[in-house]
Amino acid sequence: MLRLHGFPISNYYNRIKMALKIKGLPFEEVRAAPSQTEDYLAVNPLGVIPTLEIDGVFFAETHPTLEYLDEKFPDSTPLMPKDAAERHRVRQIVNYVDIHIDKPIRLLRDFHNAGKETSAVLKDLVKKEVVQATASLNRVAKYAPYIAGNEITLADCAAYCTLPWFIELGMRHLGENPLAGLTGFAEYKTFLDQNPDFAEIHATAAKQIRVLERAKKFAGK
Repeated sequence: MLRLHGFPISNYYNRIKMALKIKGLPFEEVRAAPSQTEDYLAVNPLGVIPTLEIDGVFFAETHPTLEYLDEKFPDSTPLMPKDAAERHRVRQIVNYVDIHIDKPIRLLRDFHNAGKETSAVLKDLVKKEVVQATASLNRVAKYAPYIAGNEITLADCAAYCTLPWFIELGMRHLGENPLAGLTGFAEYKTFLDQNPDFAEIHATAAKQIRVLERAKKFAGK
């Protein structure tokens, strides 16, 4: 029994959800929020989401969890290529997405949510890093038809579940799209959207975002 704990507004939750669909593994979704309670820290030491439960054993941290799925279920669709150089390409793409796009834009969002003033210097630093990451992705992405080559991999889980939302966050917190220079991604996303399982991930996330935004507006009144 596989149970995915978390919330579909999280791009990391959605990565594991997408991976489970790619591998054809049946799973149950269990709504859970980040928590610092001792009970939750016992299964997810950082207290974040997602957490994947497999036969009563809990796994935290998205990227190691995705690689574990390949080891645990070797007869299902692999998330990593067989070739070592291509595995490196997959990890390289994931790092560009996670470290140089997700993390800096998320920092701006957290400043905003905390009600703090975001300085022009911080915005410039974030924009510079994201623009560099975009150029790096342009150099390494293949879109043939998947982002790392002709096989779907966990790099697709990272890019497909993260970049569309972080384009929106960039627009909101920088006043412009810092990923505007990303070439080929729009066509790539359209290609993946043809899979109803993947399209459902974005549709569900968008619905949850609208619900949360309405709740915030109501609370503000």
